[in-house]
Amino acid sequence: MTMRAMLMPSFGGPDVFECREVPMPRCAPDQMRVRVHACGVCGHDLLNRAGHFPHTRLPAVMGHEIAGTVEEAGPLVTRFAPGDRVAMIQRMPCGVCALCRSGRENLCTSGPGFYGEDVSGGYGSHVLATERNAVKLPDSIPLEIACTLSCAIGTGFHALRRAQLTLGDSVVITGASGGVGIHTVKLARLLGLRAIAISSSPDKVERLRAAGAAEVVVAPDFQFHKEVKELTGGLGADAIIEIAGRPTFASSTRALRAAGRMVIVGNVDPGSVALNPAMAILREMDFVGSAHATVADLQKVIALVERGEIAPEIAGVLPVEDAAEAHRRMEARGTSGRMVLLHGGGG
Repeated sequence: MTMRAMLMPSFGGPDVFECREVPMPRCAPDQMRVRVHACGVCGHDLLNRAGHFPHTRLPAVMGHEIAGTVEEAGPLVTRFAPGDRVAMIQRMPCGVCALCRSGRENLCTSGPGFYGEDVSGGYGSHVLATERNAVKLPDSIPLEIACTLSCAIGTGFHALRRAQLTLGDSVVITGASGGVGIHTVKLARLLGLRAIAISSSPDKVERLRAAGAAEVVVAPDFQFHKEVKELTGGLGADAIIEIAGRPTFASSTRALRAAGRMVIVGNVDPGSVALNPAMAILREMDFVGSAHATVADLQKVIALVERGEIAPEIAGVLPVEDAAEAHRRMEARGTSGRMVLLHGGGG
């Protein structure tokens, strides 16, 4: 039994994808097989395709932003049934390790793993899921929207929780016009925070303001700390949500106030960054990582979307066979929001 997938046989450019028939995933007793309707395209996918995650098992079927319908459920599955509409977090956790038992299943390394790297992902017509990483969806949320909830929105939701901010605090968001960035801006406004969005292009200013940015700093050279200091009365921001990573890291550290917190979410240019320990020591800066989203995060994001408190930003919708075109559009940095790939028209 086979399924259709956009296979990545090797690392390379956008044209590396091949539409192939590959083996259909088989359910273990505690697993479900989900027919994928929609899959978001993340900047993480571009890095993976380019070979920055050499642990990826090739040939690979990428895609970790998945929404679909349960097609088959193993005998140990009790909370889901065929026909249920679901979205999944980015990883299939084990459910029994200390991290999973403490509600941090996003960090589990004992389970099947990350979609698109360790296990077959949403660029294929079917994926496996479990009760430990899937969440039921209300009928009011279309599947082409639902696929954005765990990563494009959930990642920012998780990062803002890690930032530990309070009402009225200022937060700088780098990479603000990307899929994660623009939703983090929206969430910051929803939480009563003062969002300062960083963008490299003046073309995206109005969209960021519409998303809820109190201020937008255009920094094509990735230097924005002086403007942030001016906007915050010389103090610096209470927190930085660092989505871009290495290109903006140096300016982000200088834009952070004493006793501020940087939450490191992404790194679009993989590699090391320089940090002067004296700056971190003398100003008592906190640096924390933030990885993906938990099931609890996804449940809360679904509730926010269902109530109309946040609207997902879709940059474009293409059939999954056009995965290469979606990657090209994102690499050209002309999109704002999330690109979505549909299988057979979506749902």
